Amino acid sequence: MFIEGLSDWEKRRLALVLKDRGHTAFMVIKHATAAVLSAKRGRQINSVDKQFLTLLDTTVAELYGYQRLPNDLHYVDTHPMLKERQPTVRQ
Repeated sequence: MFIEGLSDWEKRRLALVLKDRGHTAFMVIKHATAAVLSAKRGRQINSVDKQFLTLLDTTVAELYGYQRLPNDLHYVDTHPMLKERQPTVRQ
């Protein structure tokens, strides 16, 4: 997949979740890429491309808490410290 910032495992899980929700990962990525390229070129984004980009952003945020960098398909963890601060379970 042409997504940066996700591990191979995260990409496989994303593809499975998209499939479970009735989407083909390839088509989601294809339309999301088209939306990003249109934005980079300063052109109007096709409504279908925008829908798939939003779907991808929402799904990645839901699964991993990552946010996409503007005009790119690169996702970053916006709260890396929160994972380190999660409380440990005491017994």
